[in-house]
Amino acid sequence: MNLLHINAYYIDNHLYSQLYKTLDSELQQKVYIPIKKDRVAENVVELKQGELIFEQVIKPVHKYNYFKKIKEITSSLIEKNVHENIDFIHAHNLFTDGVIAYNLKKKFGIKYIVAIRTTDIELQYKYMYHRRARVKKVLEDAEQIIFISPNYRDKFLTMLSESFIARIKNKIKIVPNGIDDFWLNNQKKPTAKSLEKKVHLLYVGQIMQRKNVFPLMEAINLLNTKKGEEKYDLTIIGGANTYEKEFYNSFLSTIKQFNWVKYKGVIKDKKMLLQEYRNCDIFAMPAKGELFGLVYIEALSQGKPVIYAKGEGINGFLEGKQVGKSVDPDDLEDICDGIIYLKENYISFNDFSEVVEPFNWNRIANLYKSMYQKDEQD
Repeated sequence: MNLLHINAYYIDNHLYSQLYKTLDSELQQKVYIPIKKDRVAENVVELKQGELIFEQVIKPVHKYNYFKKIKEITSSLIEKNVHENIDFIHAHNLFTDGVIAYNLKKKFGIKYIVAIRTTDIELQYKYMYHRRARVKKVLEDAEQIIFISPNYRDKFLTMLSESFIARIKNKIKIVPNGIDDFWLNNQKKPTAKSLEKKVHLLYVGQIMQRKNVFPLMEAINLLNTKKGEEKYDLTIIGGANTYEKEFYNSFLSTIKQFNWVKYKGVIKDKKMLLQEYRNCDIFAMPAKGELFGLVYIEALSQGKPVIYAKGEGINGFLEGKQVGKSVDPDDLEDICDGIIYLKENYISFNDFSEVVEPFNWNRIANLYKSMYQKDEQD
């Protein structure tokens, strides 16, 4: 089978390379990656049965002319014969990749599945009314529609009419992203012991506003103030977001007043990060607008219960399971209560393996292969 991935977000999300490498043993793949004129290829991986095709085709003017952007990317893909001998297409987002896949199906009859991501929902569909008619055609013509979590499926469906939902609901699937095999191969069970001394919390993520690192610090400060002594400390790992430099500078200034905060910057070495997870007691990131958040699963793989925000992407996988506590990310008292709950119930956490296992890339790749092959046979 010859598979074409269309992935305009590839260089900004390195997760996808894991999927392509896992599929490489059984499928021939082309990965078409349209990028801006001023960007270069990143996260290049070698595929035995395929190739990554980076094309500098996105122009500054495309920011203001969406339909011109889609037309020119589609035309460029066809001119380079990327579509030739392709049996099936996997479009990795709706508003760019999905529309291109739809165009290719109309012209060449190639079937496709389409994934719906955070920006498709929170930005594109929510505000770009003039694009909705086009993407509805994409959804109706897709063989399968993929969401990364139940919460984002539900959020998107509230934006659609009942009649339209009825036309697409049987095609909807939930397929999460996976975590690196490193974490699965080095799993550690919870200690199942009570926490009696100082509680060590860990945050791993970019230093940006929606990740809620400031409310997390404020909540911990509140707990330490109430106790009259520093019973809680926080290790923070992560770097600045490119678009929020002022926020990062404010963060650097703020942490100076808290001697219970340890900021370690970016840690890319997995073995070093593994030790940070194992050294903490609780992983905490009450982030908003978090499509998924694989750091929660990484933490669980190391036996650490997690604090996460209600209603966000990971919530649909963790809610109702004994793995942590969901909190209102806008309520300091609720964040405090969540931390206290985990401390007081720490002994009850004994095994997270069943929660972690679905995020195995081999399992996820098999789910996708069944979709590709099913629709090839139909």
